[in-house]
Amino acid sequence: MDEQTKKRLRHIRDATEVNKRHRQDLARNNIERHKRARVQIKSEVMENRNINYRKHMEWLG
Repeated sequence: MDEQTKKRLRHIRDATEVNKRHRQDLARNNIERHKRARVQIKSEVMENRNINYRKHMEWLG
């Protein structure tokens, strides 16, 4: 195997690892963002004291 092929294969391997890590980061960030949004929704709903949302939404209780 010549030097150029070795370099190319090394680059492909490194790029594959970086892409895999990036995909994992995106998935983790998406999950964390979803959790934060859910907490935000709950807090906004609970702040509105004029309407009793607990009666209509079982996920709040």
